[in-house]
Amino acid sequence: MSILKGRVAVVTGASSGIGEACALVLVEKGAKVVLAARRAERLQQLVEKIESMGGEALAVATDVTDEAAVQNLFDSAVQRFGTVDVLINNAGIADSTPVDEMELSLWHQVIETNLTSAFLCSRAAFRVMKGQGHGRIINIGSISARVPRQDSPAYAASKWGLDGLTRSLAIDGREHNIAASIFHPGIVATEIAPGAVKLPDGLAADPMDIAAVIVHMADIPDHLNFYEGLVVQNKIPFLGRG
Repeated sequence: MSILKGRVAVVTGASSGIGEACALVLVEKGAKVVLAARRAERLQQLVEKIESMGGEALAVATDVTDEAAVQNLFDSAVQRFGTVDVLINNAGIADSTPVDEMELSLWHQVIETNLTSAFLCSRAAFRVMKGQGHGRIINIGSISARVPRQDSPAYAASKWGLDGLTRSLAIDGREHNIAASIFHPGIVATEIAPGAVKLPDGLAADPMDIAAVIVHMADIPDHLNFYEGLVVQNKIPFLGRG
């Protein structure tokens, strides 16, 4: 039986891509899911799909860069389900803009969406998880946190920062039995605005395949931490990034 059966998971960026896929896999494992994203209509469609599968889901339209909105997300989760056992910080955007052409507003948008949102959600999760004596946070990083692409200063900085945040959360969570980990996906077929990265034909992974790995990282006993995962295409020159 899955460790996740009956547990409550908050998934950000849940209206599409990896987030939506994670929600579906979590439900298949028997978890209850709280879905967060800006697009309320897309979230409600996902709730209806999950309910048709016999699962339980709550949609909370949320701007995860907004402190009050994040607090409302976790308050709503606890009010509906009583707790939060798992947080998947998936919300994010990609960008390909040369540093000399990047507007400060774009820099802030990428950093706030990819990094600040993870801090806000993790802080709220810690406040719930410390009281119950267990919890798990999985941050969705990028192989750009290891080997950046050209023309991606904000994106690379946000993902390197997310790696540092994860390490800090893992240390701070130890005495409270809160595990923090990070998963680095390779190229995935998702919606990645504002500055879309061009995907090589035929190489992008299916979000469901990626979600299966992420959820597997959460489906282990509470005293264990699958700290880091990385999936990359066989044909991508990862060690000498193309």
